[in-house]
Amino acid sequence: MRYLKVIAQDRSGQGAADTVHFQFYEDEQLQREATESDRQRLKSFSKTYLKCAWFNEGEGEERHLRIFSQNRSADGSPETVRLHFHEGPLIAYKAAAHDLDNDGGLEVILSSDVDNDGRSDRTDRSRVTALVKQFLKVGW
Repeated sequence: MRYLKVIAQDRSGQGAADTVHFQFYEDEQLQREATESDRQRLKSFSKTYLKCAWFNEGEGEERHLRIFSQNRSADGSPETVRLHFHEGPLIAYKAAAHDLDNDGGLEVILSSDVDNDGRSDRTDRSRVTALVKQFLKVGW
């Protein structure tokens, strides 16, 4: 399975993430760190992800997101994109977007409180939708 690991860090100690790292994995093996070109393509993704407030103090990596797509029909277009918000090896919470009729549109968005504001609402679904669309543009 291929996935993008996203790690946000509060290195300044100001209580908000100021650094975002991207790592590309395949079968739990790091394939590469994000290049400058990747970072440019992931700029919008970074801004949306930072709104999720899922970050580490200092240089920690315990809190991170693993985002990946699934193509069960094997036609080359993803039917599902899953987001796993990790706290170390454990998944703290999940979200997903599904293209039920494989037409490129996202018909079902499943999310919990991905922005950690104490409510699971339309804003959370909007953030999941934005993260998924931006992830799919990267093409990993």
